[in-house]
Amino acid sequence: MEGYLKKTIRTYDQIATGYMLSTSNLQPGKEFTAFSQRVITGDTVLDAGCGGGRDCKAFAELGFHVIGIDLSVEMLKIARNLAPGCEFLQTDLRKIPLSDNFVDGVWCCASLLHLKRKEVRRALLEFRRVLKEGAVCCIVIKKGTGEKFIKDRRSQGKPRFYSYFQPGEIRELCKSLDFEILTGETTQSGSGTYRQDWLFFLLRKPDRA
Repeated sequence: MEGYLKKTIRTYDQIATGYMLSTSNLQPGKEFTAFSQRVITGDTVLDAGCGGGRDCKAFAELGFHVIGIDLSVEMLKIARNLAPGCEFLQTDLRKIPLSDNFVDGVWCCASLLHLKRKEVRRALLEFRRVLKEGAVCCIVIKKGTGEKFIKDRRSQGKPRFYSYFQPGEIRELCKSLDFEILTGETTQSGSGTYRQDWLFFLLRKPDRA
């Protein structure tokens, strides 16, 4: 694992409990609903970068079979306690230990943004590989430019690495990987100093004849 990622995962291991408490009510409702409506009860959903399992629990309550993956050991401990009916694996978004065409949906909310910009393509390729034909993928990332470490209140002053994208960059990247773009828009969260613009893309892996 690269140094920048180790540093970010170390932060999450150190702040896991506090971070979960501060983000428990921050699920992106519009994006969650749009994705969930494309998946059928009993289908398998991969939560890529599941953290403490907030969204895994919500998906399980909708009747989905849920697999959560994350690199933070401490976050996964919380996730297993919060959503005991789900399956959890400690692994990298770029090396998912699942078979090809295995899942009916990939949910990746605020996780790709911890990879360097050049590495996001590798993760999206993995998402496409594990998705069944016709299945959907939702990605939510921060809008902006560049990449950098940030220390903030939510990370308790500890560093986390972030990468940022413009809508056109994500659109072109997804098209180059042969994803069909169902939705691509900018959303907002917070206000004032804590206002953040997000990119919400709902993608579909095409059917093959």
